[in-house]
Amino acid sequence: MTPHEQDLEASLRGLTAASEAVDNDILLRELDTQEARLRAAGDRLGAIDVLCRRFTLLEPRGRALELEGALRRAANEAQAAGAAAQGARAAEALGRAAYQQGNYLEATEQWLRALELADAAAEARVAVSARVGLGQLHYAMGDWNNGLRYHRDALARLAPLQDEYLAAKVALNIGVGHFETNQLEDAERHFSHGLAAARRGGHRDFEAEAHWHLARAALARGQLQLAIADCRLALGLAAHIEHSWLEAAASRTWTEIALARGDEAAAIRSTEHGLALAERIRSKPQQSQAHEQLARLLERQGDFRGALAHLWKHVALRTELDRETLPARVGLFRTAEEPGSGTSASSDGPGPLPFMSPSSR
Repeated sequence: MTPHEQDLEASLRGLTAASEAVDNDILLRELDTQEARLRAAGDRLGAIDVLCRRFTLLEPRGRALELEGALRRAANEAQAAGAAAQGARAAEALGRAAYQQGNYLEATEQWLRALELADAAAEARVAVSARVGLGQLHYAMGDWNNGLRYHRDALARLAPLQDEYLAAKVALNIGVGHFETNQLEDAERHFSHGLAAARRGGHRDFEAEAHWHLARAALARGQLQLAIADCRLALGLAAHIEHSWLEAAASRTWTEIALARGDEAAAIRSTEHGLALAERIRSKPQQSQAHEQLARLLERQGDFRGALAHLWKHVALRTELDRETLPARVGLFRTAEEPGSGTSASSDGPGPLPFMSPSSR
């Protein structure tokens, strides 16, 4: 049995055991109660910390927007109190919420603010997360080299933290940069590192995401059976933990797998499922990707009216995303020579907005 096949078997066992984990709904209720108690006691900064913890549980389930208003109020409270640490956490969370929706200018502003405040407060974990987010924004604009620069900078700051959550997050994002620049061996190595870190830390969301990325890499290599196994694991784990963003993303990969197997009906069902999830979590990038996939699939089947309807929806969403992209590029260009990074921006200009962006958690 190869090491990767052993990884697959371990994840299958983990998926069965996941039902024994603490119910996130119970934890969310406990955190909600704790936050209310802290506010009642006048501990606003403690309440902000609990709010940001609630966000980390709700965001993968597509419920980030439920806390957007509360996070904005928290950011204002932190600013008024001169609390850089809490302000950094709130801004980092707001950046993730904006990125998921495709609001790239808002995400840029929030992550830059999070980075500034985190550095001022010596909040190393938030600083790493903000750097990952800024790298993801470069990825979303097709600027893989500068995205990788931010992610490598984040990696260089990880060692003292001993944080498996961030280790998984950084490894997966570096892997995406290598994958999108056709460096499959490096990509698979980082995806495997991310999978191992996720397992060590018990982070099922990143374990699922690692399997999705490994499925994409296997498909790119023409290893269909391995791609099927990894993608099934990603879909199963994502559904189990209610990670709607990832389930939608993995559904698009399952569409590609179904097409490779000659099953167009399964491809359409998978894409429609992914579209429904993307619409529920209001992810404009994912909706655009799904509409484009459906337009191509329906055209193949001779349903030109249906294909055209999806194509127009894709174009409308793409236009909206492009409007967000230009000012975001300007903001990111101003940070191309980041103080303390020791590197300069690539001379390559950003390419067109790609349809596959990494997770923003």
